[in-house]
Amino acid sequence: MDQLLDQSREVLIQALGRQSSFWGLGKSVGEIYAALYASPEPLSLEEVAKRLQVTKGNVSISIRQLEQLGMVRRSWQRGDRRVFFEAETDFWKITHMVLGLRHKQEFDQSFTLVEESARLAGEANPSGEKDCLLERLKSLQEFYRVLDGAVEAALAMGPERLRAAVDVLRSLSRGNK
Repeated sequence: MDQLLDQSREVLIQALGRQSSFWGLGKSVGEIYAALYASPEPLSLEEVAKRLQVTKGNVSISIRQLEQLGMVRRSWQRGDRRVFFEAETDFWKITHMVLGLRHKQEFDQSFTLVEESARLAGEANPSGEKDCLLERLKSLQEFYRVLDGAVEAALAMGPERLRAAVDVLRSLSRGNK
């Protein structure tokens, strides 16, 4: 194998491991995705474990997370009983899947709980503490609404229109400096 390609893969594995760790998924999740992303063919659990020098159990757990996020899919090879995995390479598709998770029950429930928190605070006895909490909850609710609206709009646009919208936003932000 080409030594520079090996080094390139190692650097990619480090980069995506750091990124994954930053987002709270764990370093190994990003490293496994990177190993699959850099591979021209699907890999088995054993092959991924060997490439990363980790246990097959560790790979199996992380692969499940990646599958739930739509970042990895299973594949099979004729005549081989093993399951193989390949990285989703369409980042727009991954983004759609991940951002679509905001409709999951846990996310919706957090919105509902913030609403309930605001209702309860509103019924509390008048005080400066109540006013402060209500103000902060109102701010959080507005942030949730704006963020959810931005995500919904981004998902509806598609990659080309989103890229154009980002360009417009960048030009607007440069004008404010």
